Amino acid sequence: MKNMGFTRLAFVSPTDPRGEESIRMAYRSREILDAARLFPDLSFALSEAQWVVGLSGRKQKGGEGESIEVLAPELWERAADQKITLLFGPEGTGLTNEILSRCHRTAYIPTGPTFSSLNLAQAVLLTASAILRASSASSSDANGTIRRRIAPVEENETLFQEMETMLEQVGFLKPEGNKIGAKKLRKILMRAEVDSEEVRLLRALFRKMMRTARAKER
Repeated sequence: MKNMGFTRLAFVSPTDPRGEESIRMAYRSREILDAARLFPDLSFALSEAQWVVGLSGRKQKGGEGESIEVLAPELWERAADQKITLLFGPEGTGLTNEILSRCHRTAYIPTGPTFSSLNLAQAVLLTASAILRASSASSSDANGTIRRRIAPVEENETLFQEMETMLEQVGFLKPEGNKIGAKKLRKILMRAEVDSEEVRLLRALFRKMMRTARAKER
């Protein structure tokens, strides 16, 4: 991170974030390790984020993943007025599909076709390098465009929870069955990048639908 000019690091439920091995590996960058934020789970870690990019080496269904080289310019542009989070998974397993569904976009690091596995340090370095190059390329091209302020991840999660409850209530989802439909609707809303006012409107709509469904049951 320090090689590429980045300093804000966060850990989600780490086993030993500032242990002897971590300190030894943080050569001349101990200040980044010491200042890193610690979160007990992913919900807390993403609560302040507005736009989340998950890094994954696995091929996504429907070709949803983008090369970080292609996504980096947009990511840098958004960082001017949005809180951006880059999410990396454990080195052994990466990010699960459930976690990736909480990301606005999924990115991969281009590699040769025979072996795409990277360790975590390499993945962070190459991702940060792509963003640094994008920042240099855009510095002379900045036009001051301000994007509309999308809803924080925390608000989206509340919306999705109420959506699933409503879909079960009206019989669209079966509580004991799979929730593929809910996951697809979640992806649609994530791509739409709704703002806080739109979140409130959708939550009011879902609550009204649930009340109507319950009244009809009675």
